[in-house]
Amino acid sequence: MTAIYAMGDLQGCYAPFSALLEQIGFAPQTDRLWLAGDLVNRGPDSHAVINQLYTWRGRVQIVLGNHDLYALARWAGVTPAKKSDTLAPLLADPQTDEWMEWLRSNPLLHTDLQLGWTMVHAAIHPDWDMATARGHADAVEDALHDRHWRRFMKSLWAAPAPNRWQDCRNEEDAQRFRVAVFTRARYVTAKGFFSWPNTPPKDTAHEFAPWHQRFFERQTSGAIICGHWATQGLLVQPRMLALDSGCVWGRQLSAARIDGIEPVIYQTSCPMFAQPGNG
Repeated sequence: MTAIYAMGDLQGCYAPFSALLEQIGFAPQTDRLWLAGDLVNRGPDSHAVINQLYTWRGRVQIVLGNHDLYALARWAGVTPAKKSDTLAPLLADPQTDEWMEWLRSNPLLHTDLQLGWTMVHAAIHPDWDMATARGHADAVEDALHDRHWRRFMKSLWAAPAPNRWQDCRNEEDAQRFRVAVFTRARYVTAKGFFSWPNTPPKDTAHEFAPWHQRFFERQTSGAIICGHWATQGLLVQPRMLALDSGCVWGRQLSAARIDGIEPVIYQTSCPMFAQPGNG
């Protein structure tokens, strides 16, 4: 019987990844693995993670996170390395071009109608039902998969994303906003104003709530698997699995088996590979 597992942010932490796969008894010949983005960076073994996932690419479903897009931007030469960047071994590997071409072929949003789950790295706008979210994800994915994708990546890094959809003045703004929602969002106001930093501004903090709180207040359908929010930690709710439990920060790597009536949670402990506040 095929088992389907979803897993939180790996961020280049290959040893905990291998340990958790062994714990759940993952069989790549028969089972499927969903990964909620941020496969690489900050941890020590991004190249080993990507190499393994590329080998299993027919059995793995991925959505791209902010660190994955950053890795693509570094490979494309459109942004310089940050101090917390640990991508050098990945970018220097002889297989890098093959791996990165595969990485950029992956989506930002994945839905399995049979399982009833939608996976995204960070968030879905509370005003977007699943069909609308799919349209916004398609717009980004089309640009990322286009032969002019490097030009698109450069435009993403050229200016900050608007904080509201209504403030997008052109298609470049719209793309920056879409990418920010899907890969970076945490807090949002009732009027759809996002705070892209980790915490909202102090003077208006009372207006912000977690994106998923507002999403489930407005959208009556859809169950979501996500990552990205390590400080929030593992969150298991009837329509939501938030699986980033801070592996790279020395906490846990989390997975859920999602093909049954109720998800079953698995965790393994992780060494601390990154220091809080380091980029």
